[in-house]
Amino acid sequence: MREPRRIWWARPRKLCALERPGGGGRSHRPERREEEIAWLANAGVRLVISTMATRHNLMAYDEAGLDHLHVPVTAPDGQAAALEELLPMLRRALRPRGAVAVHGNRHTDFVAALCAAHVHVERGIEPVESLVAAREAGLMVTPQSCALLGVDYEDVQPRSAIAASTASGLSVTT
Repeated sequence: MREPRRIWWARPRKLCALERPGGGGRSHRPERREEEIAWLANAGVRLVISTMATRHNLMAYDEAGLDHLHVPVTAPDGQAAALEELLPMLRRALRPRGAVAVHGNRHTDFVAALCAAHVHVERGIEPVESLVAAREAGLMVTPQSCALLGVDYEDVQPRSAIAASTASGLSVTT
């Protein structure tokens, strides 16, 4: 078993957001997928919600005995509608025992926003606080995912962090 590389427990032992088990896109590795799915099952995950446009990994969840839902979020302009559709679905999915894992492919900005919105509605935690925690856990948080929740991107990814992430160390706006 291997813990997924980019995983954020928005609600410990109850709700996590992560990159697709096994990695996303060209970096996907079937052996890593198997180990990470086993880790999720061992961590108490009983349901996986995939927001990927494709049906990748769904058979692997069946083989591991995990329930799954496939709710494709295909375009950035459809994220607001997808958020409205998924929030009540997520609330219902979290009622039974066990945890729920939500994943995208490589791009984890929408799943971070979805889980941040959920903990805001259900627990009163400010979205900016959740998005910072998601970013620190390795998930992608973009200006679009911040805008989806009405959060200023600078509050989540301060300019100093942006500058530090560039090769030159200089701000990308200077």
